[in-house]
Amino acid sequence: MKNKVHNTLKQFQYPKVLKLKRKPIQNQIPGKITYVGEETSEKTVINVISYNEEKVAYHNNCSVEKVLDLITHEKEFKHWINFIGVHDVKKLADLGSLLHIHPLVLEDIANTKQRPKLDEFEDYVFFALKMIFHNEAGLLIKNHFGLVFNQSYIISFQQSQDHIFNSIRERIHNKVGRIRMRGTDYLFYALIDAVVDNYYNVTETIEEKTENLEDIILKDANNASTTDIQLLKREILSVRKAIFPAKELIRKLQISKHVLYDQSTKAYLADLYDHILQVTENVDIYREIVWGLMDMYMSSLSNKMNQVMKVLTIMSSIFIPLTFIAGVYGMNFEYMPELGYKNAYFLVLGIMLIMVLALIYYFRQKKWF
Repeated sequence: MKNKVHNTLKQFQYPKVLKLKRKPIQNQIPGKITYVGEETSEKTVINVISYNEEKVAYHNNCSVEKVLDLITHEKEFKHWINFIGVHDVKKLADLGSLLHIHPLVLEDIANTKQRPKLDEFEDYVFFALKMIFHNEAGLLIKNHFGLVFNQSYIISFQQSQDHIFNSIRERIHNKVGRIRMRGTDYLFYALIDAVVDNYYNVTETIEEKTENLEDIILKDANNASTTDIQLLKREILSVRKAIFPAKELIRKLQISKHVLYDQSTKAYLADLYDHILQVTENVDIYREIVWGLMDMYMSSLSNKMNQVMKVLTIMSSIFIPLTFIAGVYGMNFEYMPELGYKNAYFLVLGIMLIMVLALIYYFRQKKWF
């Protein structure tokens, strides 16, 4: 059982931390679009899903001009523009220029270290948050994600491709749910809801890691280490840093009076706030548990050390009187009366054996072992 639990935790181990090249974030000109994040060679892709209640159309690998053409000439559709790869600042700037997105918004989109935020403009809304998930190796991945929406379109800006929105695409394609019958504000809610729902998966994985590590410490603390606890603590703090600001922003969405939010969507935003509130409470619970794991780990090691010292002390207590007797009769005096007895050797051994048995009986009566 011990090996099984240890192997379960082992799959969540972290590799050595690598130094990654990142763009500087200090001394940047306000409104200048500068990519801040890890360097990547992935190609930026723009995919558009145009839909209404009757039909849906897909436009993959679109140019910026194609996006503008769809928005301008196909007004009977609502458009979901998925911009994947915010490192391409030129394409990002071109899109922002054509759609009249504020340069400060574009700057926040290109900055993958930007904390979650909400900006409401006269004719559109910008919302940024973090997409977090665990990859197949059990490592925590945290990607930057931004949304810009107005009455006719919504743009989702992703740092890289992922699977989180596959369910949204299926609902649009199969006309399941309310997305195709509602405005862009409902799609805006649905995308944020998909990100928040994925937070549940992250917290469940953290719960599994926490329970596995706790089992290992309880069964045998020697199979764990302070590194395991510190890495798990760091992961929980990273998740907390990504999730907690989003809670307040979703609350602001719920009470906002902006004209782009339909009144019927407010009920869904209230439900979304309940979800993020539950997630943040779970993260706080696991945070407290992990903080206690270090004390549990040190206490377990201390108890094991006390058990070892207890055994050594009992053994020493048994052999001290025997050593005394052996030392007395090991002295090189010429006249020692007992040395002349024929059965003195066996008599002394018998006395030693009786003393050992008497001490063991005494220790057992005291329940020292």
